[in-house]
Amino acid sequence: MLLETLDLRNDDILIYSQNRFNFNDSFKIIYKNHKNKRPHKISYFEVCNYVKSSSPKNLIIYRLLTNITQLDAYSTKYGYFIKINGKMELIYFDPVFAIKDLRHLRIDFDPSKFRFKIQQVGLTSLTKRENEPSFAEVYSFDLKAVEAQNQNDKIFADAIFAFDPDYSDEEFIAAPESDPEKGNEVINVIVEDRNPAQSHLNALKADDSVKAIELREEIVQLLKYALGIEEMKTAEIKKSKKTQEISSPPPDQTNLNLFELFKTTQKSDEISSREKENVVLKFE
Repeated sequence: MLLETLDLRNDDILIYSQNRFNFNDSFKIIYKNHKNKRPHKISYFEVCNYVKSSSPKNLIIYRLLTNITQLDAYSTKYGYFIKINGKMELIYFDPVFAIKDLRHLRIDFDPSKFRFKIQQVGLTSLTKRENEPSFAEVYSFDLKAVEAQNQNDKIFADAIFAFDPDYSDEEFIAAPESDPEKGNEVINVIVEDRNPAQSHLNALKADDSVKAIELREEIVQLLKYALGIEEMKTAEIKKSKKTQEISSPPPDQTNLNLFELFKTTQKSDEISSREKENVVLKFE
């Protein structure tokens, strides 16, 4: 995933992930207003707070589509609910979370007949002020098997800061770690279906927005408990939200942001071509 806030007065940030099944080591944050721009570690749970804050932002996430019509989105363990084009939808921060979640979603299927897609989706938050942001979809395209297995959204951060002399991709390490690679896993169980059936694949929608938000918060707390992570103090959460919601006047068009990368003719043509691709995946 990649999250970029848009010209906040304070704490303007960019977050990217590296497609690892790790709640503490996959996500990195770069403070755009700092003189020395270097990645810092940020937890999955801190990322959730940034996603649901009302500050204006661009976002790249992943959508799961399957050929199961009665898929229970509310049985998710690793997904996250956000509002896209006016509807609450289950999304994933990385392809690895979508693959891992399939064992938890309440479905009864024959693995030999089960087919799915993982789409990369570009979103931008709408200007309407609400408790949580609503997003408009800017683009989406299917990931090929090799992309789903090796996707690393650090490439977007590197591209955004490509001409910034103050940027370094060397991570800031606050303290030594005993086992930084613990929990990292590579997806190597999916392949492309070269002769897919022409069946419609369905996104995971949530009809009850209130239920989806309540479930999302419950899952976050359960994951924290399972990982032995203490919940942030209420005062710290309120302070964090207050800081995130302070926004500035309209963006300076001279600054490069996430979707500027997709505005060139070459990139637009590439995305348009990719949007028409029909890549159906299956388990190996």
